[in-house]
Amino acid sequence: MKVLYVEDNDQDADLTRRHLSRLAPHIVLMNVADVASARERLKADVLPDLLLCDMNLPDGSGLELLRQVRDQALPMPVVMLTGSGDEATVVAALRGGADDYIVKHGNYLDRLPVLLDLAMGRHRLASARHARPIRVLYAERTHTDVDLLMRHLNRYAPNIRLEAVGSADEVLNRLPPIARAAAAPDVLLLDYLLPGMNALELVKVVRQDRGLDLPVIIITGQGDEDSAVQTLKLGATDYLVKHEDMLRRLPVAIESAFFRVELERERGALRESQARFRQMAEGIGDVFFLNDPLRRKLLYVSPAFERIWGLPCEVLYDDWVAWMAPIHPHDQVRMQAAVQAINTDERFEAEYRVVRPDGALRHVLMRSYPVFDEAGLPYRRAGIVQDITERKQQEARIEHLAYHDPLTGLPNRTLLMDRLGLALAHAQRHQGQLAVLFMDLDRFKTINDTLGHLQGDELLKQVSQRLRGVLREDDTVARLGGDEFVVVLPQVEGVADPAHVADKLMAALTASFRIGHQDLYVTCSLGVSMYPRDGTDAETLLKYADTALYKAKDAGRNAYRFFSPEMDARAHQRLRLENDLRGAIARDELRLHYQPKLRVDNGQVSGVEALVRWMHPVEGLIPPDQFIPLAEETGLILDIGEWVLGEACRQLRRWRAAGHPDLCMAVNLSPRQLQRPGLDVTVLNALEAGGLPPASLELEITESSVMQEPEQALTLLRRLRAIGVRISIDDFGTGYTNFAYLRQLPLQRLKIDRSFIQHLADVDEDGVAPGATQDDVAIVEAIIAMAHKLRLNVLAEGVETEAQHERLSGLGCDEMQGFLHGRPMPADECERWMLDRLKKV
Repeated sequence: MKVLYVEDNDQDADLTRRHLSRLAPHIVLMNVADVASARERLKADVLPDLLLCDMNLPDGSGLELLRQVRDQALPMPVVMLTGSGDEATVVAALRGGADDYIVKHGNYLDRLPVLLDLAMGRHRLASARHARPIRVLYAERTHTDVDLLMRHLNRYAPNIRLEAVGSADEVLNRLPPIARAAAAPDVLLLDYLLPGMNALELVKVVRQDRGLDLPVIIITGQGDEDSAVQTLKLGATDYLVKHEDMLRRLPVAIESAFFRVELERERGALRESQARFRQMAEGIGDVFFLNDPLRRKLLYVSPAFERIWGLPCEVLYDDWVAWMAPIHPHDQVRMQAAVQAINTDERFEAEYRVVRPDGALRHVLMRSYPVFDEAGLPYRRAGIVQDITERKQQEARIEHLAYHDPLTGLPNRTLLMDRLGLALAHAQRHQGQLAVLFMDLDRFKTINDTLGHLQGDELLKQVSQRLRGVLREDDTVARLGGDEFVVVLPQVEGVADPAHVADKLMAALTASFRIGHQDLYVTCSLGVSMYPRDGTDAETLLKYADTALYKAKDAGRNAYRFFSPEMDARAHQRLRLENDLRGAIARDELRLHYQPKLRVDNGQVSGVEALVRWMHPVEGLIPPDQFIPLAEETGLILDIGEWVLGEACRQLRRWRAAGHPDLCMAVNLSPRQLQRPGLDVTVLNALEAGGLPPASLELEITESSVMQEPEQALTLLRRLRAIGVRISIDDFGTGYTNFAYLRQLPLQRLKIDRSFIQHLADVDEDGVAPGATQDDVAIVEAIIAMAHKLRLNVLAEGVETEAQHERLSGLGCDEMQGFLHGRPMPADECERWMLDRLKKV
């Protein structure tokens, strides 16, 4: 190796020459004393293999020569010599492109031959690396990302040849049967989210189904690190997160992944090359070391040791096992035993913690392996130490996210089930009791919909803090999602303990919550189940606590209820009913009954109202108050409502054709139907299918359904009215009457709720209402007067007696409906009733 040695101190130059001739006769020094002479040598046709340059020279700085070598891209490594205390200059040299440096202190001449050999070896490997093209198959669905990466690689890593595809299927089609085939790419670079299948599934196919050992690098967005870690477990080589420095790091990651796989393939025959390749990892902060176990002497350690251990490299040259002293006390015994047990021809790998002098804790991964001489005997030991602190921290964060709710920091369902399982096992062993409390916030959806999800999230975080504040350290409070929380109380004594905790939890929420610029008040409802009284496994206890929670809500909210077997029976019955209801239309189990509406002035039938019934094959006829609320809650009301509308229009067509040409049909609309886009189209299709004029259909809505989404409802009702359909308000007086919206609604009829009608006959001529409310008369009279002022027709529901009929007639009511004139009847019975009515009138 020819080395151009720039040194102005004749004594140092002579000492270095004699030392190298003895320790490394293959190194030939060509000595010059100044910058000018060195520049002349660098102009020669035959260049030296390596430049060894002192920092301080008579006519300039060694940094000038370093700059010239790098600017002219001269093919040689540069090693800088410096005195003690020149750390800033050393940093400048390394940033300027120096391959290494050595401090003129102590036994530096003993270390110099190894350092020069290593620098030369790194240079040759780097030259070979940059000369060899790396073919990368890049799977990315976004064209802008592909173009940006291609331009970056063309500029900074032209040896990396990129071929882009847009989907996982294209990747699989592009891959040959074996990884080493001529057409195979050298590296797979995969965006995590790909059309067809994500990178997790694709890596599984490549590794397990195809058995390919290509290096695979995953590129993932913010928040997907846990998914990327899963790909590593399935065999991915590395992954990068789309941070702003990703493009800078990607060429190094590609080259690192490529050469790591190549190295694994050639490990048996190229152990020395493996050591040199690992040394290249210095660029990413890894420590490389080489020692002589027989002489108990460190031959070389890279500068990264100082960054990780916080100690100067000299301490290792003075004592080759000084790296063990800063190991964390909890890892000391294990590491000492492991190091002592290493055989000279064995590989060694261990993770441990290092405590720096400043108290900082670093996690490291050490790998060491023997280096064999020409006779095949181990005579050196080399190794790499990686600083894996960031990876450990990220794994800890990922693990935390895997077991905790990201919004509140509370345990999630996974961790809840784990802790509940442990608590159950403890209770079983010690024959104890535990309680599970299922809790949610009352009317949280209203807060979310009104103030927005950001304000709702802030409320959930503050609620979580209060809940933690009232529980014991051994208790667990977890968030399942939305506004649902679960509390596990181990080691309770009977029902009094969970009842006391439930009171404390409700009390903790009584004070206002400051959200944004306003104070909010919120309450909660809780359901409680007990082990072993109610169940012996986690799923059962959670289910029963949830069942009890709904009982607490039915009781008026802001309450708690303990589970009972009766609740479970009702819950199972409700579930069976829901499952049966889902197929009721397909099985033709729904029926329509029709209740006539009569005009007060002449007694003629003005129309009929379609009322749905369910003929259950086992339970028989189920009234609407038992299945309509369930249909509303589950969303089945949309399909049921559409069936009712279509069937009512078909029946009306038959009646009109049979001699009732002026008959009108009233159909009730649910709140969910009002909120569903396209209802006007559905109504128009039903009318056209039945060949009916729009005015023959009347749609009944309730005040409360309109007020859920008033603007949306108003727009929809106006479109329906524009078609020609009639609109009426049902159960008037029982909802949240808003006269401002009432005035804007395109109404033709107002139906007085039966609750105001039932006691009308109890009022005598003097206005006395024994056993009833005298206000009913005034309310009905006011409703009729207001409706007539608004030019609305008035219909009274629930008329059951002649006295009620006469009273309503005297108050000016237009139409009536009730058992007095006709109950809800099947279609054929209703038709006979209408024919009889025509004869009577």
